[in-house]
Formats: sequence, structure tokens, C-alpha cells
Amino acid sequence: MPSPRWSRRSLLRRTALGAAVGAAGCATLAGGSGPEPIPHEPPGPDDWPASGYDARNTRYNADATPPRSAPETRWSREFSFCHRPVIRGTRVVVNADDATVGLRATDGERLWESDSEPWGYETPTLGTDRAYVTGTDCAFGIELYTGEETWRGDPCHGANTASGTLANGRLYLEYGGYFSALDETGQVTWASRHDAEGSPAVTEETAYVATAFSVEAVDLTATASEWPWEDPDDDEPAHADDDAATKWSVPPESRGALARIYESPAVAGATVFATTEYDNRPGGRLQALARTDGEERWSISSPPEHRPGDEREDAPDPVGQPVAPVVTPDLVVTSLGDRRIRAVTHDGDDEWTTTVDRDVKELVGAAETILAVTHDRSVETTDPGHATVTAFDLTDGAPLWERRFEDHVEGLAVAGGTVYATAVSERRADNDVAGERLIALG
Repeated sequence: MPSPRWSRRSLLRRTALGAAVGAAGCATLAGGSGPEPIPHEPPGPDDWPASGYDARNTRYNADATPPRSAPETRWSREFSFCHRPVIRGTRVVVNADDATVGLRATDGERLWESDSEPWGYETPTLGTDRAYVTGTDCAFGIELYTGEETWRGDPCHGANTASGTLANGRLYLEYGGYFSALDETGQVTWASRHDAEGSPAVTEETAYVATAFSVEAVDLTATASEWPWEDPDDDEPAHADDDAATKWSVPPESRGALARIYESPAVAGATVFATTEYDNRPGGRLQALARTDGEERWSISSPPEHRPGDEREDAPDPVGQPVAPVVTPDLVVTSLGDRRIRAVTHDGDDEWTTTVDRDVKELVGAAETILAVTHDRSVETTDPGHATVTAFDLTDGAPLWERRFEDHVEGLAVAGGTVYATAVSERRADNDVAGERLIALG
């Protein structure tokens, strides 16, 4: 059930104002009303421009043409460290070796790298012609075809610990400690104190964020105000009141477990899909929540949650953590740490379930195909078959092909007829990663 919001940032940062505050001395700014929108086109079949594919985090590229039989390696590139790739047309962009790097999609040729340093593992977000990157001390933008830096947050701020989402002519992300909307000039046109653990799902007037402690619907039209006595250094943006900007907030529910929501929610139609994981045990939960008020429509869990009178479900014990779901027009495909991939309808009815030999670490979808990264349970072992990229038929879960790796794999993306992934290629004697390989399969 939705509950009053209890914010981590409110406890850490928010100061009491004492007496009721009047309107005198404040400036207001309507949410999302900045004068210069960021040019942006919705992703197409040859794109995978963000970690969740689109602004609603569906992780599903409907018109791509992924291989339906065992693929060949089209190209690969070696790095010391390489994170999740994103793709816009003929450009592949990746944070690697303390820089943001642009590659040619056809052959992997290295075309440019940024002078500015990105923030660790966070994934760039690709607009129509620019890559937006969360940096260590600022957010910056790089032209996809020239590698020239042409955009920066104004003013610059650090604490940019999550990737952004492009929607409504804005870049939405946690910026300088605030959930913010930045425009083409780099200025913050709207902000609130909400947390955002990853890329938010954004619709016309609402952003859906994971805060670790809850999934929340944030009203992007709530009035943002500046209060001079709250900001004596004049270094905080105009921001909306927490309560006024919170349409609803739903904490994770579990029985006998410490539950958290770290994965960004996904949105389809009238439903928000939120994934809960447990800090003190394997397994997790997928909830379907009403977009309007956060009411739970249905949920599935691993291990199953039995209520009095329920028939006991024969299900395997979970060994890992849940992953973000793939949301197609008809199905939601998930894995909840129990070595099963499950497809259910948007109404929560079971469509199919397939069992795999390893723990599922990531899912993406394209056309009639679901792709999964799987690992065995060891963390530092490097053995043949330790990890796989496996393709399944979206209609019935039947396996199509499998590519095995000797070490960990992450960062799946599907653009056009190519599947991209990042694989560990080298470890030092102490088992720390010393090399990673970006691979294009097709």
C-alpha cells in the first residue's frame, strides 16, 4: 500500500524552518518550463541509447533484428576497464579507461575519447547527436560524430551517481544532490530532493524513481521555489517541496527480509513495474503498481510468499538477486534470483517459465527474442562455461542459442542485428580485473 514518504535525504539534509513560511522572499519556477529543450528523438531499431533502452526503461527494442541462431563475433575491442555500451545509429559509446570513448558500430574502430572523466560505472545517455555523461565534478555532453565536448551542466556539480534519462526536452538525473531536469543550456530548470538510484522512468508529467527505500512517482509540474534563508550561499537550485512533488510512494514489502528497491522502475500503459531485492537473503519480488496512485495490482516473488489458504507452489530456492524486467507491449519478463526466467502478462497471468543452469544476471529484449546473461555462483572463478549470453524465444521461452565465456559478462544491448556485451578478459594474480573486452555479436 502507498505510504507517507520517508526520505533518506530528508533525514540527512533537510533543516527545519520553524514557523510557517510566507510567500515573501521566494522565487518560483514551473516544472519543465525552461526555454531551450534538448533535441531528442525516440530510439529506433538501430539504437540502444540508454541502459533501459527508452525513457520508460522497458529494456525492449521492438524493431531490432537480433540473431536467432548462434552468432559470430563481428568485432571486439580491448580495454583495461569497460562498462555498459550504448548505441545511436553508427556510434557505440562506452565509459572505458577513465574516459568516454566513441567507436564505429560497423567495425569497432576507435574514433574519439573525452577529455573529461566519467563517473565510474554509470552509463552515458545518448541524445540525437550528443552523449550525456555523468562526470566526477559535472555532467558533460559530447558530439557523437566529432567527439567535441559541446555541453556542460551550468553550474557544475558533483555527486552525479546515476545515469540520466532524456524526455520532454530535458535530461533527468540526480545532479549535485538533487533530482534535476537540465535543458540545452545545461541549466537546472526544475529540481526536487528525491533520490534516484538509477535512470528514472519518465512520462509526460511524472518521473518514477527508485530510492532504495521506496519507488516513488514524482510530479514534474510541481512548483519549484528558491528560499534565500535556506540557501545562504546561493548554490542550490530552485526545488519543489518534497510532499508537493510526491504523487505517491510505495516501500518494498517482504516477510522476514530486509527489502530494498535499487533497480529503476519500468512503465508501460497504466502500470509501473518495480523490482525488490533482499539485503539479507537471495530472491526478490516484482510488483505491478497503478501509475495513478501506486496501488499494487499483482506481484510475484521468489521464494513464493504464501498466505493462509494459498496452495503451495513448487518452486526452486533462489540463489541470487532479481534483475530489472523486460517490458514488451504484452509481456513482462523477469528473473528473481531462482535460475528461472518467467514471462507474465501485464495482468500478472503466467505465460511461460524456463529454467537455466546458472544465475540470471541481466535481461534485455528485442523483437521476438529475450537475451540473458548468466553466471555460475562463483565470483572469481575463470573456467570454460563460467558465464553465458543466451537467447530465448519470446513467445514460449525456448532456447535459441548460447555463447559461453570464461569470466563475467555484463552490459547487454541490442541495436539493429548486433548484440553487444562486455566480458572480463584478464585478471591479476589476486583475481582483480585487469582487462575487459567489448564484443559485438551478429
